[in-house]
Amino acid sequence: MIKLIVSDMDGTLVNDEKKIDEEIYQILPKLKEMGTRFVVASGRQYPSLCSDFKEHVKDVVIVSENGAFIMDNGKELYARCMTKKEVKACLDAVGQFPGLSPLLCAKHCSYTTSQEMLEFLASPKFNYTMALADNLYEVEDDIIKVSIIVLDGKPAEEYYRLLRPVLADGLSLVTSGPDCLDTGICGVNKGTAVEALQQMWNITPEETMVFGDQYNDIEMFGKAYYSFAMQDAVEGVKKKARFQAGSNNEGGVVKAICQITGI
Repeated sequence: MIKLIVSDMDGTLVNDEKKIDEEIYQILPKLKEMGTRFVVASGRQYPSLCSDFKEHVKDVVIVSENGAFIMDNGKELYARCMTKKEVKACLDAVGQFPGLSPLLCAKHCSYTTSQEMLEFLASPKFNYTMALADNLYEVEDDIIKVSIIVLDGKPAEEYYRLLRPVLADGLSLVTSGPDCLDTGICGVNKGTAVEALQQMWNITPEETMVFGDQYNDIEMFGKAYYSFAMQDAVEGVKKKARFQAGSNNEGGVVKAICQITGI
């Protein structure tokens, strides 16, 4: 029996127009009746993810910021915050590349020095809770991740190769989209978040399904027998998954869940 289902959002449960597959709202009560927990695990911030589920958010456990922050119906289950030294090291590294713009991600708000970036992420397309900062080095909040937005059109993978050698030891780096990278504390990722929930709820990998499409999803593939890469996932990600789901534009996640669980 499947007791835990974990899905990435963008490129997975969300289509290319950034709209969630609303069929998930119909099956959430059925999963709950079965005793199956549904979790979303995303690189996005917690308030943004809450807005996607609206009144259904009480039926979803939210893993945000690539596994650094976990909330269950308004209750904090887990948080890993960066030290000021780690945040400074990230900003120092990103500052070497004019084509990149850093975004400081706290539990309930993200900080930028760009008014344009603030308006873009706060728009209905993303629904981020944003704040404008004069200087990111002086932000006083518990930062759990630094997102890096590519502004010059180069592939995120290219900047991964450039950034990794200049990023301090102890800091992770992963591509989380075609124009976005994330850096944070090494060992904090979606996989460790899934493992923490499995231990908390006494659930095995054989009772777990996960869905993803990007490199920041790979660690959680290793925590589930039913690991699904989306149809349009990055090729390197597909190789790490045991199964393949359909397109995120055609309800691939919900279809796979219904097929495996029989609901």
